[in-house]
Amino acid sequence: MKKNKKNKVHYNKKDIKVILGIIVLFFLIFLIIYVRNFRNFGEVKLNTNKKDIFAISDLKINNLKYSSTEEEVIESFGKAKKVDNYSFNGFNYKKFEYDELNLTLREYYDDYILVGVETTSSRYKISRGVRVGSNIARVMKKYKIDNKTGSYLYGNYNYEEMNEKDDNVYMGIRTKLKVSYYNKDAKADNDTFPMDSIQKMEFEYKNGTVYKISWSYDYE
Repeated sequence: MKKNKKNKVHYNKKDIKVILGIIVLFFLIFLIIYVRNFRNFGEVKLNTNKKDIFAISDLKINNLKYSSTEEEVIESFGKAKKVDNYSFNGFNYKKFEYDELNLTLREYYDDYILVGVETTSSRYKISRGVRVGSNIARVMKKYKIDNKTGSYLYGNYNYEEMNEKDDNVYMGIRTKLKVSYYNKDAKADNDTFPMDSIQKMEFEYKNGTVYKISWSYDYE
């Protein structure tokens, strides 16, 4: 008895060209989407929702916030492994070093207040539930930012103008290495914030994952 031979599909040259055309089309669509997400744009594209943009309320680390006192810092994190004392712009500073965490405090009358944070550990949480290890795309969504507007995420000025303008200046910038947020119009509930300074937060990432977070609000 003869065995039934399996039916073989035969493609002619026209069919092969159509298949190759479809493959090339899908590849081009993927390439366009990828490039659109990461190329640099020549102008700032506005995409702003003021209640969601980076603000002073985002300057947090666990239960601490911007302007927390030295006593509150020690109560929360304990005695630092190393304390570096230095001066800058006429002010005295203390840099508290912990495991994968640095806290910067600036003198304020007879005390010191928290003005900067830098961490590479997932043990510490900042605002909006973000921490080291978070997906960078999700981090941007926390701030209601369109991921397809190129290098500039939102804003009304470029960075070079921030020190030259007296009005509200805010912006967000994304590159292949980090996402940075700036706000010059941040206002505290007391007089601990420095005038003419810039509030900023940066998320450094690799392969789509945040590996370092830093924020500060101090004299530039």
